[in-house]
Amino acid sequence: MTNRELGSPKRTGRPRNSGRDSANPREEILKEASRLFTAQGVAATTISQIAECVGLRQSSMYYYYKSKEEILSALMEKNRESLTLAEKLLEDDGPAAPRLYAFLYTDVRQLCTAPLDFYELEVAALAQPAVFAGFEEDGDKLRSAAAQLLEQGVDSGELRATDPTDTALMLLSLNEGAQHRLWHGRRDDEKATASSESLAQSVADYHLSSLLTDASSLPAVREAGRDYVTEYEDDEPAA
Repeated sequence: MTNRELGSPKRTGRPRNSGRDSANPREEILKEASRLFTAQGVAATTISQIAECVGLRQSSMYYYYKSKEEILSALMEKNRESLTLAEKLLEDDGPAAPRLYAFLYTDVRQLCTAPLDFYELEVAALAQPAVFAGFEEDGDKLRSAAAQLLEQGVDSGELRATDPTDTALMLLSLNEGAQHRLWHGRRDDEKATASSESLAQSVADYHLSSLLTDASSLPAVREAGRDYVTEYEDDEPAA
């Protein structure tokens, strides 16, 4: 399963109305579209509004996304990166602890580099379930996959005995809280001072150190876990 390409390829942007170029206009379009969807709803948001916020001509917008539906699909795919990896990790027959580490590490990276704060995406999805079809189901699948990884680790003796379902919910909630407070936080003294890679490692280290039956094995678990992950190209805050 290893080495799934998680980052978005960089590409030179089309000329903007503002005269500025962006190294990754697709990501910026998703970010601005997400903000508009949350603020005024999907139906009320137009392609021209998104283009104006990004600084692109409407005709140039179609080079990246042909419609609002394509933008929504891309947003949902962003939110599925952790789930996609978790499902592949469950197919692997290696030790459970490194696979759990890879999943938790990737979940934080995905949350931090997504075009919108997860809580804001959740608000939009819950308010417009028909538009964001599958959001709740994806969340259920993500928690289930995390619980299965935990259960495998407990059964193998790598992880201490714990309730897999409750612990999975706690771990994912802590990941969401970390990206919201440390990455998207409004107060400068609360924001992460390092890269999302560093934040993801800190969070994954924290989780595994409390779960491993042998805490001294954490460095080896971390090294083995990172072999499952291809790094993101982009490391800028999404907001």
